[in-house]
Amino acid sequence: MNQTPRSAPLAGTRAVVVNWRDLEHSLAGGSERYAWEYAKALLAAGAQVEFITARDRGQSRRDLRDGIEVRRGGGAFGFYAFAALSLLRRRRSVDIVIDPECGIPAFSPLFVPSTTTVVLVVHHVHQDQFATYFPAPLARLGQWLERVAMRRVYRRRRTVAVSESTRQEMVDQLGWSTPVEIIGNGTSVPPVDLRDDAHDEAYAAKDLDRMVVLGRLVPHKRVDLVLQALHALRDERPHLHLDVCGKGPELDRLRWIAADLDLADRVTFHGYVAEETKQEILRRAALHVCASDIEGWGQVVIEAAGYGIPTVARDVPGLRDSIRDGETGFLVDDDADLDVVRQRLTGAILTALRELEAPENRRLAFKASTTWAAGFSWSRMHQDAVDLVVDERQARSGPRTTSAPPLAPPSAPTAAPAASIER
Repeated sequence: MNQTPRSAPLAGTRAVVVNWRDLEHSLAGGSERYAWEYAKALLAAGAQVEFITARDRGQSRRDLRDGIEVRRGGGAFGFYAFAALSLLRRRRSVDIVIDPECGIPAFSPLFVPSTTTVVLVVHHVHQDQFATYFPAPLARLGQWLERVAMRRVYRRRRTVAVSESTRQEMVDQLGWSTPVEIIGNGTSVPPVDLRDDAHDEAYAAKDLDRMVVLGRLVPHKRVDLVLQALHALRDERPHLHLDVCGKGPELDRLRWIAADLDLADRVTFHGYVAEETKQEILRRAALHVCASDIEGWGQVVIEAAGYGIPTVARDVPGLRDSIRDGETGFLVDDDADLDVVRQRLTGAILTALRELEAPENRRLAFKASTTWAAGFSWSRMHQDAVDLVVDERQARSGPRTTSAPPLAPPSAPTAAPAASIER
């Protein structure tokens, strides 16, 4: 019997990734990158891949990128009808559906045969965010769809979370009782140069009066808290400057807040930045701040760590997974009162900058951060993603001859205890 080569275990299959946004969407972020990388992994494994997504203003209905056919339709809510119709049209030919939950998933099992491999991907639980973004009736509907309907529709389908925090949230908040496997994010970071002189040169270039915020500018990222912390430190750190790299619907409001706090000369809103510009900003920055209410995984944390930058962040799901407290960053106790959170963030930023003033602490933080970031790669994520799909296809095509163990959380480098930042 001919066997499919290991390099193309999905040859001859047709796969669809159904994601609310694609990388070209104006609100694209880490979850879009994860969905696109999943699509690339399936393509590299031999599958024919389509990417079904919403259509943002100015986007074409069809596109071809990286060998993947992108089909767009519907807006923020109309996308779900477009996705359902797209799957119904393909139900006789599609073999694999990757269905990331972006608040609510596409409920793809309702539109494809039971023999089709469906993988639900959960970045984080959105129960609290529904109340932040929508009026009460719509928020309650969203919460019910995520907490009740999603659990029922996907109860016999393979489920993936991107972090241990997300898996625990699914159990605690959604009552999830079926197995949840972890396939963590990858990242693209500079290669680690282990030579001491290379480390010394890189961390010596850090400006201790320069900190950075990375990511989409949306309400739950709480960039306003970082601006308020910068304002509170105006006397203690008069030369402290903040670079904000990212775009989103909060940009105008954040600019207004900065002007109101008289921070015009202390904060730069870069908007979307080219990769070369972002690298220049990260090589210079000494500290990254992430004030998000919640994350599935701190993608921006790992990106900053790749440039030797520790992160100050709230001790919330996702961020506590991507930060090694005291080694690659500082976790701040969370609170329901945002004024309390702001005060704690302000204190943590000041403490971190003071500790990083010591060259030895700065060197240790740089080394611990870059070593930690180097353990997360998209190639590892690709392999785990394909392995899971192959295993699920075998399970749906007949009885298993062997029992494959669940995927383990991604291994990460162990930073030496000596690399801890003094606290």
